[in-house]
Amino acid sequence: MAVPLTPKSIIGQMMVAGFEGTSLNARLEHLVAEREIGGLILFERNFQNPDQLAQLTGEIQSLACAAGAPGPVFVSVDQEGGRVSRLKSPFTAFPSQCCLGRARSEELARAFGKALGEEMAAVGVNVVYAPVLDVNSNPLNPIIGARAISEDPDWTARLGGAVIEGLRDAGVAPVGKHFPGHGDTSVDSHLDLPTVGRDADSLGRIELPPFQEGIRHGLEIIMPAHVNYPAWDSKFPATFSRPILQGILRERMGFNGIVISDDLEMKAIADHFPFDSVGPMGLAAGIDLFLICHDNEKILRFHDGMVRRLEDGSLDRSLAQQAVERILRVKAGIPKRETDPGRLAALRETHQTLARKMQAYMV
Repeated sequence: MAVPLTPKSIIGQMMVAGFEGTSLNARLEHLVAEREIGGLILFERNFQNPDQLAQLTGEIQSLACAAGAPGPVFVSVDQEGGRVSRLKSPFTAFPSQCCLGRARSEELARAFGKALGEEMAAVGVNVVYAPVLDVNSNPLNPIIGARAISEDPDWTARLGGAVIEGLRDAGVAPVGKHFPGHGDTSVDSHLDLPTVGRDADSLGRIELPPFQEGIRHGLEIIMPAHVNYPAWDSKFPATFSRPILQGILRERMGFNGIVISDDLEMKAIADHFPFDSVGPMGLAAGIDLFLICHDNEKILRFHDGMVRRLEDGSLDRSLAQQAVERILRVKAGIPKRETDPGRLAALRETHQTLARKMQAYMV
């Protein structure tokens, strides 16, 4: 089904952008109303308290609706638990997801996902960058470690699937990351471009099961890793790899949801690929949604460049159209709910009890 959108709106829907400020301001209004950016990512800089955040997300959605957006804005946040938790108190301080692997309890994992989702939904967040589906196979990994559920692929798959179920039950879209797996790297992709040198057979046995199980549990958004896997693609990292995103993720594993890039400002990408090439390369490989977390000038430059390419025919319009159709299909499935920041207080005791139960497995 064709989506009758202008090039500006097509590219806008294919972006998730970071922004400054804790209230609706001219720059944010420009992104949403003029650039028609269809996704935003929250950081500590955007949060003062739950009432403020609920008001901000509500105003963002109202502005997008008034501007004629084809669907709600993806309002997203990195809120895994542990050290990757952008929204602090009074949101529950859940521990790192490795506690789930130690507990080996699908019930606990599902309860965590639902509790996390309930808190995010209360303030208008509809996409959460969790769960981490990387298998913690390298104890010297500088960036994954305790963020991963387990060093065992099967338990990572089972418990990751339960977290996905819980988030979806709360009306929030989970994002499984970092496909096909960031667990066996010795380099932080924020700082450089890592390589996983294992053969294709071991990659398939260790890295893929959690993502396959996530898909089985209804996972609709997957984030690939800024990591090289020479056994599958000797030239490009997963972010720009058609053999990995199309051949493995879509064709072999049957995924038909959204593929969202990790932040394109990370040094794994920024130090190795010209910025103006990342949009066309990503789209050709299979990226639907492009994440730029911080630099407003780069956000505008990306939008301008991709719109221009779409208009002059140097960008494959059919691929962009397919990406937007996937994005709008997922957006249509997110429940429409009023924000209710006061609900956090009602949830607090139950969720703190759950967090303590999880924390007991960290010892």
